[in-house]
Amino acid sequence: ARALGLTPEVLALLDRMTLPSRRPVLGDAGQRRSRRTGGSVEFADFRAYVPGDDFRRVDWNAYARHERLIVRLHSADEDVTLTQWIDTSASMAYGEPSKLRAAASLAGALGYVALGTYDRACVATFASEARMLTPRLRGRSATHRLWVALAGLDGSGRTDFSAIGRAATRSAPGIALVISDFLSHPGPDAALAALRGAGQEPVLVRLLSRQEVEPDLRGDLRLVDAETHAAVEVTVTPATLTAYARRLADRTDALRSIGARHRARFVD
Repeated sequence: ARALGLTPEVLALLDRMTLPSRRPVLGDAGQRRSRRTGGSVEFADFRAYVPGDDFRRVDWNAYARHERLIVRLHSADEDVTLTQWIDTSASMAYGEPSKLRAAASLAGALGYVALGTYDRACVATFASEARMLTPRLRGRSATHRLWVALAGLDGSGRTDFSAIGRAATRSAPGIALVISDFLSHPGPDAALAALRGAGQEPVLVRLLSRQEVEPDLRGDLRLVDAETHAAVEVTVTPATLTAYARRLADRTDALRSIGARHRARFVD
């Protein structure tokens, strides 16, 4: 836990948290109340019997009064699967501490919350290809396995959001966090569409280093792209930094629009 920056004080705060979800998802019996109906003991509603219904759910008292077969419905407790897609491309290794370490810490914290509330959690990584780093885990006892997997992450390669699209069906329906700096093109449009198609509730989480938000650069510099290794000679002036800030704001607005188009939260 300490390797991810999760001190006992942080864990004590996380113990009071639960994962929000705007809609129920299909899953095994768990601790989250669903709008669907199932086999728990809490009464939800009545409806007319249709062939194939379980006769054990027929309300015989209602039948005696109305001479109609009526089925009692009960609310179902369903768990949520939290799948965290972590960008492990070379650009995520930038910063002090690196963006990748921050992503691992965030994933470790949210995974701890999910496992502590009897939801399920798993981690996948992506750059040019996607890889399921853990299976679907459940229970607080699985936290150590999750943390060990996250502590071993390293950054290399180029970002390709379509890798998520190709692997989206390998994860269970639930909440899907895409954690990235979102500095590559094309953006996550196709990935979000694939996640939605696979029954996911996507959330975009952008992590940038302090130097990327407010670069402390001056003079004549040679900047090298961490992923493509393309180099560009620039003279950094106050006007250059102002233009950079404007482009970064435009990029933020574009990501918010992409998220809204796919009904995905955007967290910056």
